[in-house]
Amino acid sequence: MVALERLGIATAAVATEPFVDEALEQARVLAMPDYRMVYVPHPVQLLTVGEVHELADRAWPEILTRLTAGGATSP
Repeated sequence: MVALERLGIATAAVATEPFVDEALEQARVLAMPDYRMVYVPHPVQLLTVGEVHELADRAWPEILTRLTAGGATSP
């Protein structure tokens, strides 16, 4: 994703909420401190397929915004 962002191709990485600190640290280490991921509730491994679809549907507007808003600097 970092390589794509550096090429000017917007990305939208998704993680669960307990990994916020790790995601911010990885962005810093990879010299992209402004990169912000899309976070969804945790845990996901116990969800049914239908529940995962609902979770994705709820996250979709933020993902779409990140892919179309011109970069990874959105908070």
